[in-house]
Amino acid sequence: MAGNRADPATSKGHEPSATTARTDDDDHALVAAVRAGDGDAFASLVDRYGPRLHASLLHLAAGDADTAAELTQEAFVRAFERLDRFAGRSTFYTWLYRLARNRAIDVLARKRPVATDNERLDANPRPAVSPAATLERTETRELVRAALDRLPYEQRELLIMRDFEGCDYPCIADRLEVALGTVKSRLHRARRALRDMIGSQLSGDDL
Repeated sequence: MAGNRADPATSKGHEPSATTARTDDDDHALVAAVRAGDGDAFASLVDRYGPRLHASLLHLAAGDADTAAELTQEAFVRAFERLDRFAGRSTFYTWLYRLARNRAIDVLARKRPVATDNERLDANPRPAVSPAATLERTETRELVRAALDRLPYEQRELLIMRDFEGCDYPCIADRLEVALGTVKSRLHRARRALRDMIGSQLSGDDL
């Protein structure tokens, strides 16, 4: 059962850094303050994790900003209502992400994918390149984006966490509450599905 599984973030070989440990301690202190009736403490949690959660949900919603904003707001409302259930076995953000994910699965299953803006898939500034290289990179990114949007939600989520958010395998396993080996096998299948999707798009373009 998931509740009996060791927290990957604190398992042997995955000891948290000093900075991460301090952040977790700070989060737990804020949670305790909220439970004691301090509304400002919850506002601090929203300020700390709101942008990060919204960015993740924006990718999962395939660029639908309204849906991402709605899911982000709902996640924090649910977190506030269920804060007494946060046991501290995972990080606060992991717990918050699970709440958001459970709702996102229901909402996004009823929505058609919406194309994401280029900037949302490539937010990091890069050195200037030639116009030809820029065009090639843009076309490649659009091809990947279109293929990603057509993947099943579960596969898209894995690729976003790994490739866009930079989550390592233990982090993904913790968020999804599955074994490390399961993450690796599912991610392998997701990458293969993405390659096949891109290949089918290229074949279609060549017709």
